[in-house]
Amino acid sequence: MPKKAVILNGAGSADQDLAPILETLSGALEADGAEVETFTLRDARLAHCLGCFGCWIKTPGMCVEADAGRDIARAMVHSDVAVLFTPVTFGGYSPELKRMVDRFIQLALPFFQLERGEVHHPPRYARPPRLLYVGVQRCANPHEARIFKTLAGRNAINFHPPGYAAEVVSVTDDAGELRARFTALLTRCDPLPFGNEAASLMPWPVTPGSAADATASRRALLLVGSPKTSEPSASNILGSYLIEHLRERGWESETLTLRAGLHRPDGAGELLAAVRRAGTMMLACPLYVDSLPHLVTKALTLIARDRQAGGAPALRMVTILNSGFPETFQNSVAMAICREFAAQSGINWAGGLALGGGGVVTAHPLSTPQGRGSPVRHIVAALDQTAAALAQGLPVPAEAARLMAKSPLPMPIWRRFYLWMGGRSFEKLAAPNGVTREQLRGQPYMA
Repeated sequence: MPKKAVILNGAGSADQDLAPILETLSGALEADGAEVETFTLRDARLAHCLGCFGCWIKTPGMCVEADAGRDIARAMVHSDVAVLFTPVTFGGYSPELKRMVDRFIQLALPFFQLERGEVHHPPRYARPPRLLYVGVQRCANPHEARIFKTLAGRNAINFHPPGYAAEVVSVTDDAGELRARFTALLTRCDPLPFGNEAASLMPWPVTPGSAADATASRRALLLVGSPKTSEPSASNILGSYLIEHLRERGWESETLTLRAGLHRPDGAGELLAAVRRAGTMMLACPLYVDSLPHLVTKALTLIARDRQAGGAPALRMVTILNSGFPETFQNSVAMAICREFAAQSGINWAGGLALGGGGVVTAHPLSTPQGRGSPVRHIVAALDQTAAALAQGLPVPAEAARLMAKSPLPMPIWRRFYLWMGGRSFEKLAAPNGVTREQLRGQPYMA
């Protein structure tokens, strides 16, 4: 029986020059005996992930959005090879591809297990496809290529394919070279980037200069990248606390929630206008499938194009990331993407804060006595130090980054807590929907 291959084409409407590369890739798969099905994501009716966990606790294994995402997920489950094709975007995927990748969580189970000492989700299906990643660069950038390949490997860790490989090519590569590289890619197995290999991508804390940044105005813009709006998100809580403390120091501020803003017809224009007004842009968002959420990727792409067009005022950037896994270093790839975005957009990188187990901050407002105690005392201290430094035109202090990354419990205990509590919390959330523990493991795309 011929092998089945699915290609997720993440090229955007401005990426028509990538079509010959995709054609060469498809030809290599067909020459290897595969039946190829290609999904052009920019043309698909495809909602972005809302972070509602409905695909775990309401319709286990199937996204609650009845759109093309279900068809794509079903095709992947029944394929032998799944190929993710995309222009490399600050080291990550295009907004078009990331929109579908975020919905891959329906292919994982809402439980936790250890993989070489790290906490990850187990797979929903016993026979996932082999994963291949092809990123295309228009300008050679080895660091950006490394981010892309590490992201591909981190995705593979969470989706447990029988093998994976990632390749970064250039629009200037000739067809013969591309065919040779794609043919080799079909059988190559890359090593999985566990532990230090992923953690090493985390940008070093910025060393303060001899003087404060006098170019930045005392106006802050907070971009909240969490798609959750029905309940307080960790991103909103962390970012709002920081911007409130800047207001107390006499700063002007503005807050935009990307889910609300980018869905309006004039949302992109409002976003770009707000960025131009700001002296400091603060991005607060969760980790979605080892990277930035789709809406954040889309927003950063819009901002970069606007600034690269010329005439953009001076701006500095601070990022606050939180992961649902206990290990802080799982934010490394996403933080590296933010740093690469700043570099490509002419933005002064002022550092970032990364948090593992972001759910710990949602119990109480951080401004209340209950919200400032254990297990978030170190988080509040990190934000206080950061606010004081930013108000003086200084970058995020290294001590603040260290405090934010600190585990509230010794890491072995913190991991065991996750393994014990993680699945139970989703069982509890699923129960009012009439979903049992056994049903949480459902495999709807096998029907």
